[in-house]
Amino acid sequence: MDAKKQKKAEELLLAEESFRTNAFRIINIMIELCKDKPGCRVHVDEILHSIFFLGFIHRPQQCTPNDILGELRPKVEEIFPRPFVNYTSKLPKRTPFSSVLDMVVSLLGPDREINILERLKEIANVMSESKSTYQFTSSTICVSRRNDVERSYYGVSMSCKGKQEGQIMVAVSCLSTWHSGVSNAVMTYDPISKMKRVNFDHTFNLPKNFRCQAFNVKSGAKMYPCKSCHNLFGLETRETETQIWPYGNCAEAESLSKLFDGEGFDASRVVDHKVRRQVEELVNADLQTKLESIGYEWDGDYYIPLYIETLPKQ
Repeated sequence: MDAKKQKKAEELLLAEESFRTNAFRIINIMIELCKDKPGCRVHVDEILHSIFFLGFIHRPQQCTPNDILGELRPKVEEIFPRPFVNYTSKLPKRTPFSSVLDMVVSLLGPDREINILERLKEIANVMSESKSTYQFTSSTICVSRRNDVERSYYGVSMSCKGKQEGQIMVAVSCLSTWHSGVSNAVMTYDPISKMKRVNFDHTFNLPKNFRCQAFNVKSGAKMYPCKSCHNLFGLETRETETQIWPYGNCAEAESLSKLFDGEGFDASRVVDHKVRRQVEELVNADLQTKLESIGYEWDGDYYIPLYIETLPKQ
């Protein structure tokens, strides 16, 4: 094997190892967090399924629950059996760090914004200590609220590595997870060309009585919206901003979706439901094509995590 091929092989080996190692680490963090609050086990149930799914579609080599958990698999599977059964057929509705976010918000309470940001910062920095490829953390967190309401709503950017994985999860979010105001805005843009669809424009300007602020997860520094979020939601950004992340990838989408679910949202345009169904069909067809290309046999359903209040009897 020549030096170039040897280096490539070593890089792939390190990538495989980082997936397994950091998947185990973040699962362990979640299990530790929920020890004193059994109701939070729903977030562990969700992150297990999400990570197992990402491991299943991971290329060039799949990463199984056995690879991730090793000898701890029987104990984890006894408490959380459903992710082990469903990850090969049902799609997750969110990426892993969204589960971490909801766990922290559940433990601390939604009104403790500073504490939530600090706790997520700690977790993200622990996960980044290995400096490996797969950290299962988000780069940004967004906090949204209505000015006359105390409650804050939190969202994080997509926490999966890989262009195809990101496109799959944005499609899933549009079809099954986000508030229609957000999904309509994201579906306005074709995910491949990044161009607006000819007959479907549901971008909007965030109402003045709502605020939306993004932060870097690891540093806590405030961040300006990227050009994508300006195009989708009318968020004010710097005049010099040119970065267009994949539409729907940013933390603003999840945060605004939760805000609209909680506080309501008046769409700026009347939705033609026939056209929307046509766009959904296009998004779904593209999702099916991507899944088929990697050999994933989707049963058409999405995974719904369960609350687990009691442990199995010993």
